Order: sequence, then C-alpha cells, then structure tokens
Amino acid sequence: MKTRSISAVLVVVMATLLTGCVGILPVPPLSNKLVAGRVIKKSEVRFIVPGFTTRGEVAQRLGPASRHCNRATSVAYSWERPSWTMFWWYGYSEGSFDVGGWHAFFMAFDDQGIVLQKDFVNLSDLSSFDEQLERWAERVRKKKMPAQ
Repeated sequence: MKTRSISAVLVVVMATLLTGCVGILPVPPLSNKLVAGRVIKKSEVRFIVPGFTTRGEVAQRLGPASRHCNRATSVAYSWERPSWTMFWWYGYSEGSFDVGGWHAFFMAFDDQGIVLQKDFVNLSDLSSFDEQLERWAERVRKKKMPAQ
C-alpha cells in the first residue's frame, strides 16, 4: 500500500517537472447555439440499416444532404456548434486553437444506391469537408466491396 502511494506521488512530481513552462487552458464556448447546418440525432437515423436502406429513403426522411461525393458515392449532413478554444504557451511562445465544433453524419452507398455504412464524424479543420467525406467513403468501399 505504501509503495502505491509513493508511486502516485512520484508520477505527479515527474509530470510536473516534465511539463516545464508548458501549459494549456481550455475555454468553453459562451453559447451552445447552432452556428450552421442542422443537427442529425442518433434517434433520427435508426431507420437506416446498412444493406437494406436506399439513398432515396434517406433523402426522403432526412432531406437534402450538405455534401454529395459522386466519385465515392456518399453523402454527408453537417452542422457546427461553437467550439472550445484551447490557449497554449511554451516559454515565450503562445497561441490558440479550436476543438470540436464541426460534426457530420456520413453515409456511403453501393452502386445500386443501398447504404453500405453510416457514421457520426467529428470533422477536422486540417482538410476540407469534401476531402474528409471522400477519404472516409473510399475506406468504407474498400472494406465492404473488395475488388473482384
């Protein structure tokens, strides 16, 4: 028991010493009000069954998609909420970045327009919405529809 408490104290001391002059301060958004799009809830997409539900049924129930990717036969519904801002510093350098405000619901279809897979995705600011949808859909199609 004494060894565990010494180990715990040692871990805390080492973590403190190793961080040096580095810090991150998360700041929550002032509002949770929707910035863009329409939030798609899990309860709204329960009717989508991969291998059975058609693209037409999806469009009829959810409305028009935010994005279509014809090359990878996929669609996405996106929305954005205010994100957390993370302020960081290291010595005399400082900056900030945003985390977690941009979301989407992705669906990939086979050549007959039947849903292959559906996923809720946290989008990145590092690449475009279209690139993220296309990469996701290509991975799904490779996994679900291997080359013949």
